[in-house]
Amino acid sequence: MRQAIEEGFILDVLKNYTTYKTYWNLLKIIKDDPHYEHMKASYLLKQFVDLSDHAIKKKVAIILDHFANQVMHRINNKAKAMIVTRSRMHAVHYKQIVDQFIKERKYPFKALVAFSGTVSDHGMKLTEASMNGIPETQTAATFKQAEYRFLIVANKFQTGFDQPLLHTMYVDKKLGGVNAVQTLSRLNRIYPGKEETMVLDFINEAEQIQESFEPYYDRTILTEGTDPNLLYDQETRLSEFHLFNKADIDQFTQLFFAPKTTQDKLHAALHSIVERYKAVTKELQTDFRKTLDDYIRLYAFLSQVLPFTDADLEKLYVFSKFLIRKLPVTREKLPVEIQHQIDLDSYRVQKTKDQVSISLVRGKDEIDPMKPKGNYEVIPDDIEPLSQIIKELNDRFGTDFSKQDNVFIEQLEAKLAQDIALSISVRVNPPENARLTFDHVVEDKLQGMIDSNFKFYKQITDNPAFNQQFVDWLFERYVKRSVQP
Repeated sequence: MRQAIEEGFILDVLKNYTTYKTYWNLLKIIKDDPHYEHMKASYLLKQFVDLSDHAIKKKVAIILDHFANQVMHRINNKAKAMIVTRSRMHAVHYKQIVDQFIKERKYPFKALVAFSGTVSDHGMKLTEASMNGIPETQTAATFKQAEYRFLIVANKFQTGFDQPLLHTMYVDKKLGGVNAVQTLSRLNRIYPGKEETMVLDFINEAEQIQESFEPYYDRTILTEGTDPNLLYDQETRLSEFHLFNKADIDQFTQLFFAPKTTQDKLHAALHSIVERYKAVTKELQTDFRKTLDDYIRLYAFLSQVLPFTDADLEKLYVFSKFLIRKLPVTREKLPVEIQHQIDLDSYRVQKTKDQVSISLVRGKDEIDPMKPKGNYEVIPDDIEPLSQIIKELNDRFGTDFSKQDNVFIEQLEAKLAQDIALSISVRVNPPENARLTFDHVVEDKLQGMIDSNFKFYKQITDNPAFNQQFVDWLFERYVKRSVQP
């Protein structure tokens, strides 16, 4: 990162970083004085504040003032900005309030919002398309138009989005680790007349952002190389299951690359393989599926950096990507649960200090290469793995969870299992797209389960590393149980 900045390939996104702190008072509006658990009530009240229109209006006023006075004229009057919100509901409220302020103050620009699925707000069903007035597929292209200066996002366009006119980011979401680097790096693209970037952060401390960027700043060394021969190892492992052979791959890929192939023909070409898969033991099914997934991930990674002349590797990749979506996994059923409210007396958002440049230390950090995950074991159908994951999370994060957490996870999994739209999304989409949808659905379900187990909910929402490990595990478990042929 340092070399790329010094040689002018990217901009330093930490150069102009401003953090804010929030101060507020709540007012009790009922005559009685009921008793609540202190920690639980405190957290719920804070959530109430964060999502209140009054709080968001205060932040929007700062954002639009800053943009109009310090950003809009930059990059030859073409500068754009992104507001990063913590949830889809926050994104909806931000869009409504930003539009209101733009109209009232007669600003000469417009805003777009980006989030997946449907959000229910005060009885209204809202989608990205309905709020923007354009199809969801056209959001990125529309943002290129000169009149659209703001993009409000919730877990969308934070990574892999390339808009060089993006100059400033307004952060209202907890960021950490590589997610912080990926999100803020949306600003680093160079463009004629773009001399700097700016970040206004309402949530994170400068020290936390510095810590997230440090490993990637100077020299990031792989502890060892990613060996291209691993692909051949995985190819051999797959052949040892005897569930398909080279003729099966050739037949499928001939159909796949033929101009007039139909989905029905492709499904039919894999039918006999799926039947063979169903006939083997559960342990072999798990091992095969994971080995197939390893091959897909390795090929997708290595093909970006190495030229492959072996057409058989490409054929196996195409074949594997389609096959893994067809493989059935046994579905399980479980149970279900609820939530809270108040009034805001005062609210203030205050800059912690003047704009700073977050400096990073030169040196080298190590990260591990991409490798296959190795041999796999089937998770038993009983509830034991839940106890194991709780223990792992406790050991890693020093939490103090009980058997009640097993029940909470069961209830969460029950809600996920009953979500038909999620099941379809996981079945028909590639893993990375399915995972995006899964994350949104998990977030929604958790919002409705605050009272079921507040301590576990708080740990998930407050600790990014814990959240990542838990949701990774949850997704893997869901895919095993829910993907249908």
